[in-house]
Amino acid sequence: MSIIYALCYLLSFLPLRLLYAISDLCYIVIYYLIGYRKKVVVQNLAYAFANKTTQQRKSIEKVFYQHLCDLLLEHLKALTITPQLLLQQVTINDIEAIERFYKQGQSIILVTGHFGNWEWIADALALQTSYTICAGYQPLHHKGIDRIVLHLRSRFQRKAIPMVALFKHMTTYKGPPQATTLLIDQAPLHKRNGYATIFLSQPTTVALTAAKLAQKCNQPIFYMQIDRITRGKYQAKPILLAERPAQLSIQEIAERYSRRLETNILQNPAFWLWSHRKWK
Repeated sequence: MSIIYALCYLLSFLPLRLLYAISDLCYIVIYYLIGYRKKVVVQNLAYAFANKTTQQRKSIEKVFYQHLCDLLLEHLKALTITPQLLLQQVTINDIEAIERFYKQGQSIILVTGHFGNWEWIADALALQTSYTICAGYQPLHHKGIDRIVLHLRSRFQRKAIPMVALFKHMTTYKGPPQATTLLIDQAPLHKRNGYATIFLSQPTTVALTAAKLAQKCNQPIFYMQIDRITRGKYQAKPILLAERPAQLSIQEIAERYSRRLETNILQNPAFWLWSHRKWK
């Protein structure tokens, strides 16, 4: 067992109130002392919200860093969180919208952005829906962190499937219906896997992975709208983007989930992952 994994696992047993106290200290260090990726965050916010004042963007920036620290500790808590505590923190609304497809024997695709606490949402879904949740998973180079992420996406009978194997899995799978969860990325590594659109007022390349899988497998595709209610409390709602994606172009599917993510961000801008380069 790696030292990083062991330390994170032990920390995850702390109650949330203590983890949030640690998060408050982390915020001071990361934001004021280290300035973690601050240039990237400031630049991203300036691109997306050129119509806002510097002070307004600064306010979003500070709340984002507070949320980022909370998110880090919440992800650690997810290593050992109990089903009872998780369902106290996360509410899934209108779950019947996806359950009806399970009753019809159909697998589905669920997409969302790096928004709110997407890992807690996926865990809550695994506990409340009849579907087995399959998470698209990109292995990381650091073995300790990779083990943590793999553990997170394998709890509550979730299945973590490497992205390189996901297409084959989805096109050959013959078992009970599954729900595949994918995160929407901007500036994909491979240009051929990108769709050019306007996103948050900027020319943006959006990854087509989810759209390609939805069209190829003709599986109903949903956007999971996530809202942060208060510190540590989230709610989510599945929104149907296309019931028969094979009837749409890949670009049209990507446009639909891009618009949903954009709306989600504009409603609560501080809770998107601004610390990664969105525009290159």
